[in-house]
Amino acid sequence: MHGEFCKVGLKFCKIEYIFKDKLNKKNLLFILLPLVIVFLSKVVCQAYPGIPEEVRIGLYFNDSKTKQYTAVSSFTIDGETGLKIGSYTADGFVKLIEETTGNALTIKKDESYHAKLADNFDSFEALEQKLDEYISNGIDAYPVFADTWQIWCGFYKDENGMKAELGGVVEFSAVSPSATRIVVFDSKGKVKLMYDSLKGALRIYPKEGKNPALFRINGDSKKVYRGGIEVLRQAESDMTVINVLPLEEYLYGVVPGEIEASSHPEALKAQAVAARTYTVNNLSKYKHLNFNLCSTTYSQVYKGYSVEHPATNKAVDDTRGEIVTYNGKPAEVYYFSSSGGKTEDVKNVWGSSGYPYLVSVDDPYESGNSWHYNWQVSYTAQKIGEIMAQRGYNIGNILGIYITKRSEAGRATELVVKGSKGEQVYKNSNTRSFLSLDSQWYEITTDSDVSVLAQDGSTVNSQLNGKKVLTASGLETVNTSSSISLAGSDDAKRKVPSVPTVYTFTGKGWGHAVGMSQEGAKGMAKAGFTYKEILTHYFTGTEVE
Repeated sequence: MHGEFCKVGLKFCKIEYIFKDKLNKKNLLFILLPLVIVFLSKVVCQAYPGIPEEVRIGLYFNDSKTKQYTAVSSFTIDGETGLKIGSYTADGFVKLIEETTGNALTIKKDESYHAKLADNFDSFEALEQKLDEYISNGIDAYPVFADTWQIWCGFYKDENGMKAELGGVVEFSAVSPSATRIVVFDSKGKVKLMYDSLKGALRIYPKEGKNPALFRINGDSKKVYRGGIEVLRQAESDMTVINVLPLEEYLYGVVPGEIEASSHPEALKAQAVAARTYTVNNLSKYKHLNFNLCSTTYSQVYKGYSVEHPATNKAVDDTRGEIVTYNGKPAEVYYFSSSGGKTEDVKNVWGSSGYPYLVSVDDPYESGNSWHYNWQVSYTAQKIGEIMAQRGYNIGNILGIYITKRSEAGRATELVVKGSKGEQVYKNSNTRSFLSLDSQWYEITTDSDVSVLAQDGSTVNSQLNGKKVLTASGLETVNTSSSISLAGSDDAKRKVPSVPTVYTFTGKGWGHAVGMSQEGAKGMAKAGFTYKEILTHYFTGTEVE
């Protein structure tokens, strides 16, 4: 018996075969059987097709759709072994120049006039001699790549300033400001390269020499990344900065930001597969800005190399190429911190339909001590009114807040807030977001609640405003001006405000509760479940492939 490894897609499958010197009918079956195993192994071990090698992650950009405005007019970049600066087109990356030291380069958008001194050089090397001649004659010349190599000089506010300085000194032609032009300065403030290509995008990669090859932005140790960056000038915007890197290496910088690296390995693998699936499903989210995903909570939080951990990197590697599928297609996966014991159907959160795998499931493996498993927060009626007014809902003084509908899992799906000028109805996830509560699963109590004896003998909490009560003067309706004094079962009297002044929300779980609970995944892993069992529990009827 002999074993060897066969590389199939992104997986390695061990296959075994029997080698015989003589072939006869008796051992023919033993030879054919391993051939069938080899064929089946290719099916089982192949990663899901269609997963791209690279992803484009927006680090700085302006987006009116999500109201994210982080585009920059300048930034610095450095690599320990130097940098390669080039142009990226449909044909790939072409290196233009290098920064051979570890010094930082400054990248700026350019909006000036310039003087063109010479053009139509085939390469940087071809213009170097002419460039040196201009510089030796006291002209501050620099190389330009504008789909051909050129030599320019100066930064001017207008053509008049250009003529005043260069007229009679050197022959030149004026170059007007451009909405796409980017300039690269060296560490001494001299122009390393002016880039104004209409056919490609400016790309910068760290030079090889370190493994992994890394670069840093703005000298910040928390902004260290793999891969490279692409710099674009979008319409009516500062520069868009995009991290271009292998998808699997992108996940290295995502998974540890979503789950603690100290978690059980199977929980880490479940998170890695969920994050990869989310990535595959959202590759077109920022297509209008020429990248796939952003680095914030609007996509998945991505912090690059600075947060990588061997345990989470291993989880990504061990599940390489695997995603959650439903009926053979990538599933829409979501994850959150804590369910409080039961996840929620997507229709009761975002009103979505057609996702039979995003339904409510029991979550018994969450620890009751997990983060925000139980929570409580209080607001004054005045504060609630102020928050609602800031968000465009001015309904006057808050008179009452009532949960009018719940899901089968127990979460609020309709909430009515009554005010002196009207009322506001919130549904599904808005029953949580209207006060930025931890979850939709909560009860409301107030400082005006009283316990009322029901006909069946049970007691229920109720607010008296609007209720009819029997007083010494007869049956009266409690209103906002009523002053109420109650006698308890012990005959002790206490005053109760007819309208609540304080609302207390007591709930369970943290997050939207759709899909995989990260705290639940940790609990399932500790209980002996594999990452595939964890994922198929939270995403009903799915497979991991």
